[in-house]
Amino acid sequence: MVFTVIICCSNVLLLEKIVKEAPNCTAFVTFSAYVTIVIQTILFKPQLLTNYTIPLHNYLIITFLFYSTNLCNNMALSYAVDMPTLLIFRSGSLLANMVVSIIAFRRSYSMSKYIAVVMVTMGIIVATLASADLKKNNVSEGATFSVWLVGIAMLTYALFGSAVMGVLQEKLFTTFGKKSEEVLFFSHLLGLPAFLINYRDLAQTIVDFNNSAPISVFGFDLPFLWVAIAVNVALQSTGIKGVFYLLSVWSSLAVTMVLTLRKFLSLLLSIFLFQNPFTLVHWIGTTLVFSGSALFSGLVPLPKGKESEKEKAQ
Repeated sequence: MVFTVIICCSNVLLLEKIVKEAPNCTAFVTFSAYVTIVIQTILFKPQLLTNYTIPLHNYLIITFLFYSTNLCNNMALSYAVDMPTLLIFRSGSLLANMVVSIIAFRRSYSMSKYIAVVMVTMGIIVATLASADLKKNNVSEGATFSVWLVGIAMLTYALFGSAVMGVLQEKLFTTFGKKSEEVLFFSHLLGLPAFLINYRDLAQTIVDFNNSAPISVFGFDLPFLWVAIAVNVALQSTGIKGVFYLLSVWSSLAVTMVLTLRKFLSLLLSIFLFQNPFTLVHWIGTTLVFSGSALFSGLVPLPKGKESEKEKAQ
């Protein structure tokens, strides 16, 4: 558990360092993750190329959503959104999942879960408004308020796009069985051509990475950013495997606790290591978000009351 938390936190912090060094590299970061997943699957599970269960046309919408939400999450960092704001937004997935589940499946939830989602929503709003005030009052880094708004719009789309994608995946699993590795592979493989849209950014990032300051690795001087992206991809892959391992040996509740802890630690480390501005209002918003997440997951239960009998576990 501790190993997984350390790996995931390190991955987030290294990504922030890479983006600070090369602000326009976010498309390349996403592309690198795609290529890594595809290569790993071809090397270790090549049978998926020909022996798959789900017809490929079922992946069209999922592939688009997966590509666009991942790209928006990373590209928001290039639009004056800092890592703490990104982490707070991504912790708001409960809100998006509940809204989409109510619309798609007509689910109802216990009162404690509605209260939790209200807390998360208010926390995101409070933290975002606090960041908005900072951006309006400080444009010293060359980032205008309108650019920051584009980044916030990206995060909002990614939040709800991911929730819709989750619903579509759930429907696929209901129809064809839980083929998680198959879905993971084809959503990455079929999404690779979409990066042709970003070919100029990818080409410029390669130039920027080649021109980055050298760092000694086993006696060889290598560009720092190439080393950093390689380590970032390795950490991301290891972190994903760590989460899957925890899911196989622990309850989903325990894993949720670990992931919530990881996000909170990443937030703290980002604030202190990179001196990201974080006011008292930000802390209030953060407390609401993480408290709401804990309440929704059952980590902090409310006193037993009248719960909805229609509630279905997500």
